[in-house]
Amino acid sequence: MSNQQYGPPPQQYGGQPGPPAQYGPPQQPPYWGPPQGPPMGPPPGQPPYGGPPPGPGFGFGGNGFPPPKKKRSKAPFIIVPAVLLFAGVVSLYLFALHAKQERRNNYSSSQPTYTYTTPTPAPKWNPSTTRPTATQPTQPRATQPTPTKTTPPPPSDLDLTARNKFYKTGVQKSVNCRAPNLAPVNEPNARKYYAAVIACLNKAWPAQVRKSGVEWQGVKMTSYWYSGYSPCGSMTLRSFYCGSNRTIYMDAKSDVDDWKKYPNFPAGRNWVRAGMMDTTAHEYGHHLQKVTGILAASHRLKYQKSGDKALEQNRRMEIQATCFGHVFLGANRRTMITSGIRKELVYINNNSGDEYDTVRDHGSKEIQPYWADRGYNTRNPGFCNTFVAGSQYVR
Repeated sequence: MSNQQYGPPPQQYGGQPGPPAQYGPPQQPPYWGPPQGPPMGPPPGQPPYGGPPPGPGFGFGGNGFPPPKKKRSKAPFIIVPAVLLFAGVVSLYLFALHAKQERRNNYSSSQPTYTYTTPTPAPKWNPSTTRPTATQPTQPRATQPTPTKTTPPPPSDLDLTARNKFYKTGVQKSVNCRAPNLAPVNEPNARKYYAAVIACLNKAWPAQVRKSGVEWQGVKMTSYWYSGYSPCGSMTLRSFYCGSNRTIYMDAKSDVDDWKKYPNFPAGRNWVRAGMMDTTAHEYGHHLQKVTGILAASHRLKYQKSGDKALEQNRRMEIQATCFGHVFLGANRRTMITSGIRKELVYINNNSGDEYDTVRDHGSKEIQPYWADRGYNTRNPGFCNTFVAGSQYVR
């Protein structure tokens, strides 16, 4: 939202919205204990070792006592000599018969015949030069577990604000829009003027936001007369942006009233038009923060702080919206910014700040022109990273 005072006499426009959307601290999931594995049985015991077979001892008769001794017989002392005498007589007879036969053979054969068995030669080992192929044991192939796809953690609030990919999308190109040639004499005409500026913003920003890998979300705009009501709260005579319904609420009454103060003063009318253009671009800058995640992350970081630190966090967010708005104005300076409009834009930036309000939540009038010029001259959102700037640059 815008918070500025400027012009002769200084006029406030924009500023702090009504009750902001409530952002509580991120809810932490409950932490469970370590997972219980499968139930473990008792450790395996020792296998039973078998002892001797059951039964009463190892005795021959099965009664545990040795067998009784037998009586010795005298028969062998009578039979053995008779058998030996008979064997000797038989042997002498066979010897005589064999000698007689040998004498007969000596006359019928001149050469003796020898019968022999060829000895079996000792085995010779001639190992083959090629080793037999040993059967290799089959190694069981370990089954590789299927890697579990893990979802990377979402970016932190610091990542979203200070290291957002949106900062790397480069210089914005002109979309060759022209400044609306409308006189905001009433609320319908003022609404048409805002709508024409937003139509140009819609040509410039969606493609650049998509470069950061973010899906574009459209913005809505409405005007109100004196008091505006939104899901984010109500506001009186100030333009503001509500992220809950992605809608810009433009304070038409203040702009129509200012226009009517300068019926014949071109500089005054350029001042009114420049203020309407600047405020629309600023509130659109909040929508860019909403789409890229910067706005919600900044609110959460602010929630964790208090006092001056919380106000500084809010200033970083507001000053960045001003810088984003001037990236667009600088990219389209040749077709939208006449010399008269440019002169009044410089005047507005140099005379807008917390000095004209009651709360230091938008940045001082020394800081406002620094970031407005930074966006206007570079035409690059990467130069609008107020979340990494030193405190002296967001005071």
